[in-house]
Amino acid sequence: MLSFAYLFSFAVAVIILLFMVTRGEGYSVNQILLITVIVIGSGGYYALSVSENLPQALLALQLIYVIGIFAPMMLFVNVCEIYKVSIPGWLLCIMYAIQFCIYGFVLTIGHSDLFYRSARLNRSGEIVYLTKEYGPMHTAYAVSMYLYFALLILVSSGVIKRRRRISTVDVNAIFFLEFFTIAVYIAERMVGLKVELMPFVFEVAAVLLMIPITKLNTFSLTGHNELIRNRLEKEGYIFIDRKLRFMGCNDRAYEFFPELKEWELEKKLPGKGGRFNTYLRQPLYKYIEQEEDELLGGAFELKDEKLIYRIGIIRNRSGVKQGYIIELDKAQR
Repeated sequence: MLSFAYLFSFAVAVIILLFMVTRGEGYSVNQILLITVIVIGSGGYYALSVSENLPQALLALQLIYVIGIFAPMMLFVNVCEIYKVSIPGWLLCIMYAIQFCIYGFVLTIGHSDLFYRSARLNRSGEIVYLTKEYGPMHTAYAVSMYLYFALLILVSSGVIKRRRRISTVDVNAIFFLEFFTIAVYIAERMVGLKVELMPFVFEVAAVLLMIPITKLNTFSLTGHNELIRNRLEKEGYIFIDRKLRFMGCNDRAYEFFPELKEWELEKKLPGKGGRFNTYLRQPLYKYIEQEEDELLGGAFELKDEKLIYRIGIIRNRSGVKQGYIIELDKAQR
């Protein structure tokens, strides 16, 4: 039964990964790597559960440590991406290099005393587990894990400066996954459970993390060349989902419509007040009623300046309507 649970966990992780690479919306390298790590580690837990001798168990253990070494760091990096906390490329490179170095010592298990001094295979019913004596490099692994757990909390609590607003629901989900992951890991070590719960915990964390990631990827703009970046700086963009909830905007849109700063993310558009309701609410409703894919364009005067707007539909890769985008730009004189 336990082996089946680990196999099911592995299958779920694979399905999440396949969704991300085939049907997802613009997932970053770090987001896909996080799920890949969980897939490899989940496979290791299943391999350990069916191991018949110590060499098999040690090989499975080396797969399992892929989660323990890389997942906390990648959770931290992905949460930074959600909050738009910038990590310099050189620092990210060093972070990956250190984790790979630690994993290099994991590969010495069974050949040296650096990571494990000794290991013995045990079986209690259908539970297969190892009794281990840790070596000096295992301390480096533990320090790195707790360090990234602490950094996760610092980012989410706002101690590390954040640049992106996200909804209260997403903030709560991220806090929950962080404390849930940390609490289960510490509880396992304190109680000395022979059944490993971490593959299931990391999959719950991955699913919870995918919710804000998917929304932010859908309702966002990314530019990778100078032309796109310049255009994004000059034009305003407002994102609204199909339930007419405010999903965010760029800085230029705040300049055109200051009241957007007061709007709560993922809440219905306010019914009155502000420039948006004066100039854009009726065109938006008209566009929705028409149910056409063509862009709706128009213009209005704002403080002696003529602004041009365009309203269009946001769709995912499958062509399903997710919401609406409003583009704003000053008219050329």
